[in-house]
Amino acid sequence: MENIDKIFKGIKLQKYRPGGKSFADSVRNIFVQCTPEEEVRQKTIQFLNSELGVPLERIKVEESMAHVKRGARGRADIVVYRDDKKKEALLVIECKSPEVDVSCYIVREQSERYQKILGADYCMLINGRQLLMYKYSNGLAIELEGIPSYSELLNHKVEYAKVIPIKSYKYSDIVSKEIQRAFVKEKYIGTFTPNDIKSFALNFLNLILLKSTVDYKYLTKIGLSEDFGVKRTRFGNSAGYNYQELTRLFITKDNKNKDLIWGLSMIGYSNTQLNVSITNKIKKHHSLQLDMDRFCDYDSDTKKVTITHNGALSFGRGGSMSHKTVIDYVREKAPDLIKNDKIYLGTIDNSRLLEWKHTDVQNFIRSLLRYAILRDELRVKHKRKRSKSKK
Repeated sequence: MENIDKIFKGIKLQKYRPGGKSFADSVRNIFVQCTPEEEVRQKTIQFLNSELGVPLERIKVEESMAHVKRGARGRADIVVYRDDKKKEALLVIECKSPEVDVSCYIVREQSERYQKILGADYCMLINGRQLLMYKYSNGLAIELEGIPSYSELLNHKVEYAKVIPIKSYKYSDIVSKEIQRAFVKEKYIGTFTPNDIKSFALNFLNLILLKSTVDYKYLTKIGLSEDFGVKRTRFGNSAGYNYQELTRLFITKDNKNKDLIWGLSMIGYSNTQLNVSITNKIKKHHSLQLDMDRFCDYDSDTKKVTITHNGALSFGRGGSMSHKTVIDYVREKAPDLIKNDKIYLGTIDNSRLLEWKHTDVQNFIRSLLRYAILRDELRVKHKRKRSKSKK
């Protein structure tokens, strides 16, 4: 997030009185009523033109979505286009009054709805004090570093915001109650998660978010082809919730040899939830949200954690699938993932700091990957079955 307060204070807008205090909109060539949000919008137009080099001829203000997609609602505050005919959208801008936090989900969701309709590559959220920009690639929103010029946006010469980890922790830190409380406060670990599970969750979180690039030889053992790094992403789930979180992303392939982006993240409320995300050509979502409090069995004598799942799989408004159906499908496709009529994801030795080189860690992550892909296969089959039944 960039602080633009000084820049915007330096932009002076003249006020007119055609029948009330108004600004002169240089794009639409009309008078507009003075409001805090309108002031931000008019200053943003000047900022785009004078600071970023955007031609006024390539800007639209209050662009109606109905002009782009039949039946679509809403108006984008500002749209910047690639071409003089204003056919190819490059950047969607959502302007808010200074007291509105532009990093909140609602503001971002609004801009992303317009971004999808317009097919724009970038979104900007701005309130006259702070500015956030995102690049959209394969369904993922990646925060940008700095404020690129119009030319840089056109040529995709942008820098991504770097996630700077506090540090990669030692094992003595992982078991420290003070460190665990800090991660509970930051909502990575659940408030009511048992202490033994907290130490395992933090150990695994340390691995996926704070450890450096994974060696290629370890990636291949897991079934991954590329470490895509740690990025801030946002995913929805079947219940309609949205999660914005730091996610370790990888490139891999599904069972039909199609490329996908696969992610691991963790979030904590009352419990601790391990999220497994999939982004492909069709959609992005959490394929699995594993309740670690419920599905991690900690042996206090050996300090080993066994992770399982009951096969629960829901479709939001489409209902849910019986646990038996999921388990039977996994048994057919990957029988080694079934133990005692449960999905067996692995057993990990939590008596030491987890590393990518550890075989038990590799097996667990590979099982998470395989299980997530199989769950998505079942979702597709369910969707096709429902479509046929409606015909």
